[in-house]
Amino acid sequence: MTPKTLRAVMSTLRKPGEGCPWDLKQDHHTLERYLREEAAEVLDALAALIPGDPEKERHFREELGDLWLQVLFHAQLAQERGAWDIHDVERDIVAKLVRRHPHVFGDIAVEDAEEVLVNWAAIKKTEKAELGHDTDPRLLDGIAKSLSPLDEALEIGKRCAKVGFEWPDLEGVLDKVREEIAELQAESAPQRVEDEFGDVLFSLMQWARKKGVDPDRALRRQMQRFKARFEQVENFALANGGWEQQDLEGLEAAWQAAKRERA
Repeated sequence: MTPKTLRAVMSTLRKPGEGCPWDLKQDHHTLERYLREEAAEVLDALAALIPGDPEKERHFREELGDLWLQVLFHAQLAQERGAWDIHDVERDIVAKLVRRHPHVFGDIAVEDAEEVLVNWAAIKKTEKAELGHDTDPRLLDGIAKSLSPLDEALEIGKRCAKVGFEWPDLEGVLDKVREEIAELQAESAPQRVEDEFGDVLFSLMQWARKKGVDPDRALRRQMQRFKARFEQVENFALANGGWEQQDLEGLEAAWQAAKRERA
């Protein structure tokens, strides 16, 4: 009889002597790469999502299911160790959300989303104190090591902004970007070029943060647009004698045509 829930499927796959040999070999650490990969694939599907498009919606839903499977897999392993199970995961996050939303589940009043974030930070600090953790770490301590460079750059900017180390407006950030680009253009030594390029990227991340743009999503969407347009350029090349028969002028014309069709 086929199991009807994901928890039942996971239990069957891990059943000694009867389950799947691959699943039975896994532990928390061997699954680490799959968790990263599935999270990345969810982000790719989200970048491509067009609300209301059946195929895009199906793909996004499918990738969320793959990510959910990773959560269930870790919970199954913990349950087998007698440590905790998926119900404990759910109970903990429910308790945390209720605790950190006193303006919804309690009698605290807030004016806007900014005040919600202020209260959230204060509640987190109280929680750490109750657990005996350091409540006054250095400002840039504790940033997750597994964050992508883009996300780490954003987090650094957010934390600095909280203490007033921030540009007063978007134009100030753009001025910084222009300054860093000028410094990049002035360099020729490889190490200095790399350093200045890093400065340009970091400044652009801060502009995105202040503008409210998600740079990771923006880059993923741009790469999807590029690949779709380049596929059209490739089709043009293959239909006209192959890459070796093309010149830059013809490829650029094909690229511009692809841009007009795939804005």
